[in-house]
Amino acid sequence: MEVDDAYSLISRAIDSGHAAHGYLVCGDLRGQCDALTEMILRKLFPNEPAQVESRCHPDIAWLEPEGKSRTIHVKSMRERIVEPMASTAFSGGWKAGVIVGADRMELAAANSFLKTLEEPPPKTMFLLLTDQPDAVLSTIVSRSQRIDLPLSEGLLDDDAYDAVEEVLSSRGVSGVFEKAQAGRRLAEILSEVKDEAEDEDVAMARKAFYRTVMKFVRGWMVKGELPRHQAFRNVSAVEDAFLQSERYLSDDAVLCNLADRLVWPA
Repeated sequence: MEVDDAYSLISRAIDSGHAAHGYLVCGDLRGQCDALTEMILRKLFPNEPAQVESRCHPDIAWLEPEGKSRTIHVKSMRERIVEPMASTAFSGGWKAGVIVGADRMELAAANSFLKTLEEPPPKTMFLLLTDQPDAVLSTIVSRSQRIDLPLSEGLLDDDAYDAVEEVLSSRGVSGVFEKAQAGRRLAEILSEVKDEAEDEDVAMARKAFYRTVMKFVRGWMVKGELPRHQAFRNVSAVEDAFLQSERYLSDDAVLCNLADRLVWPA
């Protein structure tokens, strides 16, 4: 579903008084999800566009993953979503709660939110944004209306994808030597990908490489091969590696460090 079509669907539901209390919006967090969220919030709060844009509207609660593990903890869930959404709206109208990265909720946070989603106050809407819907607690998914937006994954193609898969399909990688070997092989793959790209496309090639690595690392969590807390740390490690690569550190150093930080499935 395109963003405009999704907005029209939700807008009509709002106008008719049949809007869902929870929408699970699946797509690129900083792309289509972000765009649809702003459109919906402007619909709910038409008289305060500046406050909506600056994320300082008193009737809109925001929550994103935090800390090195990039996790949504139960304390933050209670303080930033559950408690604010239970209070009376300042404007006397709608209240909205936006959870960015709904798949990053730890179990206690998800259960805390679930109670609010099951018995929401009147004129309350939750927007749960995720690019990994399979990792969202199933009971939250079942109580939300799912909106699937186009997901422009931007992954590596063919041989390069298969090469990354071969490295990250290894199991029981634990020793220093094994991890160093994995890191060096990933660096070789990235070097080959960049060599094949045009000069102006090197940055996009590097981004596609790290997106591909992220896909497999997240897959370890979705498939239940690692506990969520370890999977979250792995995701954080990949995000850090991408940022380090933007500082023009050597690929070998960045990816050997990444391979060392990863908790590999047994």
